[in-house]
Amino acid sequence: MTQKVFRHGQKLTLLATCAVLAACGGGGGGSGTSGGLMQSINMSLPFGATLLTGPYTLKATATSGLPVTYKSNTPSTCTVSGDQLTLVAAGECSVMESQPGGTSADGKVWAAADSLSGVFVVLKHPQTVTFAPPDYVLSANASSVTLSASSDSGLPVTFTADTPANCSITGSTLQLLGKGTCAVTAMQAGNDNYAAKSVQRFIAVDPLLLADGFSGTNGTGAGSSNQLLTAQGGGVTVNPWDSTLGSGWEWCGNDRPDWCYHSVSTDGKTLKSALEVPKDKFPTGWHYGFNKIDIFVPGKTSFASSGDTTGGLRVTTEKALGFTMDIPQGLYSAGKPIVAYLDLGKNSGGCNVELATLVWPRAAGPVSYNVPLSNFAVTNNCGISGVTAASVDNDVRNLPNPWDAQGNPANLAAFNTALDGFKDARTSATTLMGSSDIIRMRLRLFSPNDTQLAGTSFYSSSISIIGAITIQ
Repeated sequence: MTQKVFRHGQKLTLLATCAVLAACGGGGGGSGTSGGLMQSINMSLPFGATLLTGPYTLKATATSGLPVTYKSNTPSTCTVSGDQLTLVAAGECSVMESQPGGTSADGKVWAAADSLSGVFVVLKHPQTVTFAPPDYVLSANASSVTLSASSDSGLPVTFTADTPANCSITGSTLQLLGKGTCAVTAMQAGNDNYAAKSVQRFIAVDPLLLADGFSGTNGTGAGSSNQLLTAQGGGVTVNPWDSTLGSGWEWCGNDRPDWCYHSVSTDGKTLKSALEVPKDKFPTGWHYGFNKIDIFVPGKTSFASSGDTTGGLRVTTEKALGFTMDIPQGLYSAGKPIVAYLDLGKNSGGCNVELATLVWPRAAGPVSYNVPLSNFAVTNNCGISGVTAASVDNDVRNLPNPWDAQGNPANLAAFNTALDGFKDARTSATTLMGSSDIIRMRLRLFSPNDTQLAGTSFYSSSISIIGAITIQ
């Protein structure tokens, strides 16, 4: 927040007087002691403060050690009583801080300080909207869905359908109109005290279901694991690893249970792969690390040992990959994107064709993502003639962040321009998805970033998948 400080009543002190007086002082104008030592005020204002918080104790200090007094210049926005600041309304709050001079405890006489007025913006209080519609709906079972959402402000939430070709909303009733992605925004418009807040979620109508929930013999424990399953019998591998672990090459053992671990929630809906390296163990030089989650389609736990793998998910009219991902604030603040892969059953010489794109997190915490299948490019063509491949490192991972700090699209043009840079590889991906089954999805975080350590006791690159994964 930009700080504005204004100095009041500055005076010029005659040099001749200073030469004569042993206790030469200066200070601000206005009432108070006019002679004595010069002093100044160090301001103290709660920059970034929001309504419905406080009151705040003002803690300005004077170099004399004498007490500072306070006055609100904007009582319609903020009021002051003694050293207590109360926020009244959103807008600019201006507080004057003064020290009229006097004698300090050590017997020194101080002139009045120049009064200062500081200005800061009083923000509306943020609110959280909780909105958890079903991840997918089968039109054979239902033609409408009753929506429910709430805000911690207690104010009412309204709904808007963002994809009118696939769904419409009347009040809190969602009407399904067609196969594909139904995007719904839950909005709380705010009031004089609360800032507006909206949350968008995606509901897949008649999707291809990649996974919906997790189970297995090793649901929660230390280290990496390849013993997990989806609720539909697909194999799952979680592998959080860093070279600081000292527990084997690219596989985290159970000797570091506080550093790397995996968990499945009691309801089976959330899978977490966590890498949390203590701050005092993080290297100052080179290191290498990643966090990977591999999820196979229903009934598949591996690729065929030879030839194409069949029986996966075949794209026909589907347009997007949908899932909900949760990452910690530190990882989001560090600006680390996730590479999403779709591995196909198409095999050539023992190699399965790989497709990839970049997913930039829109915010920390649980966020729904609807990743266009057209964003995926072939990144390993296994030497197949006529199939163009892009580079994961030099193309996909160079896609810029399309979101601003609030998770709104602010850089989509640059993102799409970068996508066009490997258009042929994306065209090859679209063609292959229509002729070969999708067998596995992978989410991978590359190169953990030690800038996340600022203000924390450990580095965290936790990735959680919540609910269903669909192709819609």
